[in-house]
Amino acid sequence: MSLAYFVLNIDPILVSFGPFAIHWYGLAYVVAIAVALTVVMRWSRPMGIHEDQLWPLFIWTAIAGLIGGRLYFVVQQPNLVQNYLLDPINIIAVWNGGMAFFGAVFLGTLTLFVLAPRYGLSRWIAIDGGALFAVVGQIFGRVGNIVNGDILGQRLADAVNMPAGVCAHAPCIASVADPHLPWFALVYINPNNTFVPPGVPFLPAQIFEMLMNVGILLILFPLRLRLPRIRAGYFFVAYFFLYGLSQFIVFFWRGTEPFTPFLGINGLKQAQWTGIFVMLLAIPFFVLVTRVSAPWRYTAAHPVPWPPATAGSAQASSSASGQQASAAAPVAKSALRPLVKGSVAVAGGPAVQTSTAPAVELPPWRPTRPTGGALRNVFGRPESG
Repeated sequence: MSLAYFVLNIDPILVSFGPFAIHWYGLAYVVAIAVALTVVMRWSRPMGIHEDQLWPLFIWTAIAGLIGGRLYFVVQQPNLVQNYLLDPINIIAVWNGGMAFFGAVFLGTLTLFVLAPRYGLSRWIAIDGGALFAVVGQIFGRVGNIVNGDILGQRLADAVNMPAGVCAHAPCIASVADPHLPWFALVYINPNNTFVPPGVPFLPAQIFEMLMNVGILLILFPLRLRLPRIRAGYFFVAYFFLYGLSQFIVFFWRGTEPFTPFLGINGLKQAQWTGIFVMLLAIPFFVLVTRVSAPWRYTAAHPVPWPPATAGSAQASSSASGQQASAAAPVAKSALRPLVKGSVAVAGGPAVQTSTAPAVELPPWRPTRPTGGALRNVFGRPESG
């Protein structure tokens, strides 16, 4: 079946201000984060979670996700030493594209799991919210990949015979019928695009991946409130497994990543091995959640107690006051009671000799001259004068 190929003439830089530039890739990430955060905030209200609990978790997890995604991409590159270790500025050059979402999932989940109790949340409901954030945000993030062409599918031909004048001015997207291509493709022609050779047709692997992200969202979004009610953490496990499966499938179309021989198998790529590992890891993780986690019981009418420091400090203060009072009571009684030498009989054993200091005689308590009636002798009637 022959379909058309699509021509993209879009500058990867959206707008520039002197030496500063806003890239489509960066804008896509900003939109992805904004939309995903809005969805999570709306999800948190019927779950009885306060926004004050989410904001600090979001900030730390977003930072961890960006670091993890970038580092996991870098360590997979065949030119790791030459292009990154010997030129470290390229490690942080995210504006040039290159994020491995597996790394964002791994480090972001770990951050949520560690920090959630600090903000009064169960670790399991926290990673459920992280999974919802990821499944929504991924879809929008792929727009940056489409504009850049930094996620390429298999190369379909060396070049195309493009009619003159097609997409002569940027920005432009056009379709061109071509019976020689076995499937529809993407062709990039913008001269400022350094990610992909111009005029060469590639399978649109980034679009395939976006469609798989949409499929995962359609499966999981109706379950975002139900699964935590069954067991907090189930939503994350479902996402974890489905995302691993999607990566295993989509990388059969990816043409820029090399094969990674492992266990005598030469036909799979590193992300596919990671996807297999993730799917296998989801099984014991499911068992762990079933045994350790509990159904989420908080609602908008009965939210999570927050901030816990207020109740905790009041309880601690009350407990401390009680301990001080109970500790002071024996002291006061012992001071007023004469202590004598004697013996104490112990059940099942001989008498134990005890000795104490002589009792201290306290004079009867009387107030000094009270001022304005603020002090009263509760032991008797106050003396005149």
